[in-house]
Amino acid sequence: MRTLGSICATAFAVALFATCIGVVAIRSLGMGTAVVAGGSMEPTISDGSLVIIEPVAPSFIARGDIIAFDQSGRTTTRRVIAVDAANVTEPMFTTKADANAVPDPEPVHFPGSVALYRAAIPLLGYLIAYVQANWMLALLLIAGAVLLACATTPVLAGARPSVRIGPRKLAFATVAIDSEDLWTNHIGWLRKATF
Repeated sequence: MRTLGSICATAFAVALFATCIGVVAIRSLGMGTAVVAGGSMEPTISDGSLVIIEPVAPSFIARGDIIAFDQSGRTTTRRVIAVDAANVTEPMFTTKADANAVPDPEPVHFPGSVALYRAAIPLLGYLIAYVQANWMLALLLIAGAVLLACATTPVLAGARPSVRIGPRKLAFATVAIDSEDLWTNHIGWLRKATF
């Protein structure tokens, strides 16, 4: 029967491995991620979601697409409601948040590339933002949990492992230790050593 500590450790290891594989897959496909901090795009994208975005040329953006761009030092997600393609090299986009009744006051343009929304993973952004802000605390908590799981596994299993060395093999067995007998042997050894 598996202990709770080993089940938690296995679940954590699987989650960590899956996250690493996911990040490598996203990066290898040329995509990026951003954390949504606000409910302006609800119900399409909820607050605290991790969005997967792909950098594209502005000429590929069409009306109805959701884009992510830098606005005053923060990544902003908006829906494109109109495209003014009078200037083919730098089209102007009128954007609007899904939760807002009116469009954004000024159209935007992008001289290089803009990020096109591909998918969102709800609530994962909260975890990532917390880990990014408190990664030292997160590492300390993970190390403490692993140490606690390793320390409590023998106690929860109800056995004390001991090592018995035979003439040709090393065997592990569970042995009950009598504390009074151990103390008596220790006192006897001390008397022999001092006299």
